[in-house]
Amino acid sequence: MPITQSFSPAGSPITASPPTLRIHGQRPGTALWDYGAAAEPVLAKFLKLRYSLIPYIYSLGHTTYQTGAPFMRALFMDFPNDPKVADMGDEYMFGPAFLVAPVTDQGVTSRKVYLPLGADWYDFWTEKKYTGGQTIDVAAPVDQIPLFVRAGSILPIGVQVPSTSTRQPLESIRIYPGRSTSFSLYDDDGTTNAYRKDGGKSATLRWDDTAARLSASTALPTGQDPAKLVRLVEGR
Repeated sequence: MPITQSFSPAGSPITASPPTLRIHGQRPGTALWDYGAAAEPVLAKFLKLRYSLIPYIYSLGHTTYQTGAPFMRALFMDFPNDPKVADMGDEYMFGPAFLVAPVTDQGVTSRKVYLPLGADWYDFWTEKKYTGGQTIDVAAPVDQIPLFVRAGSILPIGVQVPSTSTRQPLESIRIYPGRSTSFSLYDDDGTTNAYRKDGGKSATLRWDDTAARLSASTALPTGQDPAKLVRLVEGR
């Protein structure tokens, strides 16, 4: 989505590029560096993860802009035939690929995670594959939130950049096999509202699970060759 603009009292524009990260809570300090040296590597790890997922998140934002459908949603929205997720409130889907199982109690270093029926799942950190419809015990150290990727997902990963104002090529397109699927990759200039007229740039990525082949409907917004970016996650 484009950046927003506001103006200072002197009339000069002030720009801020979304998505915005804000820390709220009881602490008087809210800057990342206010949490001390021990927390810095943990925060840095998650910031780097966020930046690597910007192509995925930005594309989801565009889909929400087009359809109004949220990309953070309760499990029953994606798995209506699994009665176990009907009232589950401590896990959620983040777009079509991710299942997130947050840890909200201080000092907890593991938790049980239910993997919905109707799909296989890959642990994002270890790439171990699990069958859906079961509850597993998952390690949750302070620097690793339980995170799973649905089998049959396309996940564009961006290279590390210093900020969202820097043009971000793709580092890879991760394929989590298990079904044929598609994903709409989107980008625009990131600074203006020109997308309202020209629609930005998008390409539909399609994964043929039977042929084990990735194709694109048009050139990628980054201008890269998708065939050279494919990384197939084999599972363990």
